[in-house]
Amino acid sequence: MRKYLFYIILFTTLFSCSKEILIDIPGYNPEVVVDGWISTDDFANIILTKSSPFLDDYDSASIRSTFLNYAKVTLTSSSGESEILTLYKRNEFFPPFVFRSVKMKGVEGESYSIRIEVEGKNIIAESTLTKNPIVDNISVISTSDTTRQFEVYIDDDPSTDNYYYVEIKVEGQDSNFHAAEFPLFTDDGKNGKVNVLRVYRSNQPDPLSLFEPDVKRHLPKYEFHSDDPVFIKVSSIDRIAYEVLNELYVDQINSGNPFSFVNNETSTNIDGGIGRWTGMASEVLYVK
Repeated sequence: MRKYLFYIILFTTLFSCSKEILIDIPGYNPEVVVDGWISTDDFANIILTKSSPFLDDYDSASIRSTFLNYAKVTLTSSSGESEILTLYKRNEFFPPFVFRSVKMKGVEGESYSIRIEVEGKNIIAESTLTKNPIVDNISVISTSDTTRQFEVYIDDDPSTDNYYYVEIKVEGQDSNFHAAEFPLFTDDGKNGKVNVLRVYRSNQPDPLSLFEPDVKRHLPKYEFHSDDPVFIKVSSIDRIAYEVLNELYVDQINSGNPFSFVNNETSTNIDGGIGRWTGMASEVLYVK
């Protein structure tokens, strides 16, 4: 994600006087931000917004003004199937709208391209659903009398590097799947071995900070309540999707660190805009 970051470091000493500093902010051209994904046996979802300068003041009105709800979004599969996505209201998002397919669902091994026509621009992206991950087992790790975590055991394909993305949904608490804490894994260098994915509870938003999970109970960080049924979604993703998601999370972490300086642009697989379009070959596990 391209960011225009401005860091001002003010060093003061004892008895120093204050001085008014004027900042000349260069012109900023908003870009179309895409947050889109399609999973195995599930519909495509795409949220469109406009990027904003780093120093802007934000409230509900300004955020709502960045949302793009007048685009034409076309989804096409490598098998030739095509559909124009429909705009739906989804209360778990803010602004509460998402472009969604109503016929096409993700199929293992298929590639999916999107074309977004908005404000005279043609924005395109493509991603592939790789083979679904092979889940050997899932273990429950008790962390206290009332809390727990999980470990998912994956059987790797020894002929290739594999990349994984883990999402969670606590039944009765979360309105949708969202990324687990530390959600990305790779077996690079571990091919042919069972890869253990430790699943941590997370209250963090999605990669582009457009969805805030509805989890407000007071629990130890990273831990699930023992009485909560939990859905765990393990997705196999391709290398490009892994790199884009990984840099988005690193960028998100760094944005809250005043001592972190980002010198290069975050990766994107969107041609003509920024953000991500992710194909996810997914298995959903239910732990009661």
